[in-house]
Amino acid sequence: MMRALALILLAGPAAAGTFTPPQGCTAHLTVQTRSCVVEHLWTCAADAPGLQWRGEIDQRGLVYVGQIDAEAQWVQSFFLTSGERESLITPATDPASLSGLLQSGLDTYDFSLDTAEGTHRVVGFDRIAERNVMIDGERLHRTEYSIRKTDADGAMIYEAEGSEFVSETHGRFFSGTGDVTRPDTTFSYDSRPVDFIYPGQKGFLSDTPLFGCDALAASFVSE
Repeated sequence: MMRALALILLAGPAAAGTFTPPQGCTAHLTVQTRSCVVEHLWTCAADAPGLQWRGEIDQRGLVYVGQIDAEAQWVQSFFLTSGERESLITPATDPASLSGLLQSGLDTYDFSLDTAEGTHRVVGFDRIAERNVMIDGERLHRTEYSIRKTDADGAMIYEAEGSEFVSETHGRFFSGTGDVTRPDTTFSYDSRPVDFIYPGQKGFLSDTPLFGCDALAASFVSE
C-alpha cells in the first residue's frame, strides 16, 4: 500500500479542484461533511475482496488515508500531517464485526494496532440506536459508540463517546458527533455527512470541503 499511497501524493489532480485515486483504483463515492472535510471512497483491483479505502481532505489538503475490510475493521491508517501510521494486528481478541452489528444491533471489539510508538489497544462498542435514518437520500442506521485507546503501558491515549452512522450499502461507518477526552484536553466534534455524491454528479471527487469551514476558521480566531 505504501506505493499506492505515494501515487496519491505524487500524481497530482487530474483537473483543478479534483482528487485522483491511485492507478488501478476506482472511486465510487464523495461525501461532504459538516466539519470542513470532504471524503472520497475507492476500491483497488489488486486488493482482496471486501477491502476499501477512504481519504479525507480538509483546507490543508489530503490529511488521512485509511483502509477497512468487509467487517469495517481498521486495517491500515495513514495520518499524513504527522506521518504516523497504524496497522491491525491479527487475530484480534474480539474483532469488530459490521455484520454482527447489523444483525444483533450491538457489537463489541477489542483489538490491537501496530504503531511506531508500539502496540496500541482499542476497546469499545457500537450499538444501533435508530434504524433507517435518511441523509441526502442515503439510508443509514444511527449508532451510539464508546471507545478507549491505550498505549503499550495501558495509559490512555484517548477515549470518546458519541453517535455515528452505519451504511449497509457501503459496508462502513460514517462519522457523526461525539466528545473526545485526551490526557491534556477535551473537545467535541460534529462530522455528520451532508451530501453523498456519486460518479456523474456535480461535486464528485471535488477536493474542496464545503460545509463548516467558516465556523472552523472562527473557532481558531477565538482561541
